[in-house]
Formats: sequence, structure tokens, C-alpha cells
Amino acid sequence: MDDADAVEARWARGLEQAAQRAYARTHGVEPSPRGAAGSRTRWRIEPRAAATAVVVILLVGAVAWWGLRDPGAVPLPDASVSPAALVPSAAASADARLLVHVSGSVAAPGLVELEAGARVADAVEAAGGMLAAADESSVNLARPVQDGEHVVVAVEGEAVADARIDLNRADPAALEGLPGVGPVLAARIAGDREANGPFATVEDLGRVPGVGPAILAGIADVATVG
Repeated sequence: MDDADAVEARWARGLEQAAQRAYARTHGVEPSPRGAAGSRTRWRIEPRAAATAVVVILLVGAVAWWGLRDPGAVPLPDASVSPAALVPSAAASADARLLVHVSGSVAAPGLVELEAGARVADAVEAAGGMLAAADESSVNLARPVQDGEHVVVAVEGEAVADARIDLNRADPAALEGLPGVGPVLAARIAGDREANGPFATVEDLGRVPGVGPAILAGIADVATVG
């Protein structure tokens, strides 16, 4: 018998003896000897089966011990998602604000800060609202305002000078007063005017690269052609 068979035999004998002792404690009598006549109980366990059972028991015990020793780790947040990405940046919040100059027949003329998408009515309200003598028809209250715009509320019956910017006469510095027009676009408008002639209508400004529907809508009430 080789060493492996000897080990299996010893395990088998040990398990058989343990089973016999358990039977005696339960039933109060010793089990019949192996091979006794008329015995219905046979306690022989094949060595290989015994070895397999022992291996299974050891594995189960090892798993249970490891689970008690090292409980499941708490899952960490996904490092690929930065917490800062979930919080709007201060720069993004600042870009969403509009600064508008409101003057004329309002309670508190001056600069007002508005949310993106605000309209002239919001600008007038932020400036304290119209005075009793204000000419409500002098402004389009439903028009969206642009950052840097100047809204003028006239007095009822007062002749108001045309404060609109003439696209055909204004120099680049004056053109920068148009909502949505910066130095680069102002220079481009002046260059197009020199190359292609004056604008026949405000809508003709759309021929200039960089001037889209949003800018045209924003300057509709503050620009003119002469």
C-alpha cells in the first residue's frame, strides 16, 4: 500500500469510528460489527470517498474562515467620474448672466443683471419698472435682450432721438455697441461694407460671415440703415 492509500485508510477508519460513536450516543447501543450475521448496518466507507469528503469539509471551513476574516469590501465610487464634473463651474454660471443698461423713464435706471433668455420686460422690471409718464410703446417688451444691450424707455409724448446704430455709417468701435458684436465681427462688418457697398436693410447684415439669425434678432430694434 502506498502512502496515499495509507492516508486514505486512516481517514476512513477515523470517520468510521466517529460514526460508530455518534450512533452509540444516539441509540444507546453499539452498532453491529462489520460483517456480523444479520447486520443491516454497514459502516464501511470507501477510502477515496472519505478523502473527498474531508477535502470538501476543509474547503468549506476555509471559505467560512476567510469570510469572517475579510468581509466584503465597500465598493468605491467610480474614479472615472470626477465629482467636479457633476458641479457646474463658476465660469459656466457667470456665462449664463446678462448685463444690460436700462435708462429713461424707469424708477432705477442703471445696469441690471439678468438670467440668460430674459426679455426687455425683465430688464425694465429689474430697473424698478416704468414711471407713470413712461411711453410703453417706445420699447418692445417681448424682445429677448442681449448681453451689453442698452434699453431706453421714453417719456410719453417726448420726442426721442433715434439711438439706433446706423450699419452704414458706424465705425467698428460703434458697431461693437450692437448686441453680440465684438471687435472681430465689427471689423468684418466694416470690411464687408467697404467691399460690397452699403446695406439696404438690417437683414442684409446676414451676408457677413459670423452674423446668424440670433444676432439679427438681437439687433433688430437697435440697428438701422441710412
